[in-house]
Amino acid sequence: MWKEKGQNIIEYALMLALVVGIGSFIYTQGYGDNISAVFNNAGNLLEEVNKTQEEAKKEADRNADRSYAEHLGVLLKMAVSKKTIQLGNGSSVSIFVQNQPNPNYYNRHMNGAYTGSDVKVNEKDYITNGGFAGMLDAVEVDYSNAEVKQDGVYWYGVQIKRDSTGNSYTLSYMDCNNIESYNKKDYSGFDINKANAPYNIETWTPDR
Repeated sequence: MWKEKGQNIIEYALMLALVVGIGSFIYTQGYGDNISAVFNNAGNLLEEVNKTQEEAKKEADRNADRSYAEHLGVLLKMAVSKKTIQLGNGSSVSIFVQNQPNPNYYNRHMNGAYTGSDVKVNEKDYITNGGFAGMLDAVEVDYSNAEVKQDGVYWYGVQIKRDSTGNSYTLSYMDCNNIESYNKKDYSGFDINKANAPYNIETWTPDR
């Protein structure tokens, strides 16, 4: 038994001497800096990978939100073409998705607004027809899955405005990362003037 233990100790000592010898050789031959550089580069690479994954997620979330905003733009154009929504010259309507539930619209993450005059929904005055809730119902889309995926974005959406001549419409796609844009504590309203500059604008003329 002692012989076996003694043999094991000798083997461990030889292995340790070998490791120390290799380390000493590497150090004396000037390879130490190279090995350190390899580990540093590996650490930097892992950091870049994590950063790339984070950026990819941000881009995916932004694309998802903007894709839904485009969907809302299509629905608004259809509603105007069918005269479900009618705008006076210089007037506008907006549909937005917000990151908080709206108690004034079934606690869904939706909101809307209008500007100007002569805005009608189903031949009725915008306000008389229920305001933004009536407008959202008239557009006929299931908003139950609407959400804001981007971190730091409080709401996004689209505004469609008829120009002063009545000949064409402008669609402005926008978002907002300003918490102060919410003008009510229960998140039932917000200030559109605090939105970021539109990230996309297009001009549209309905088919006659």
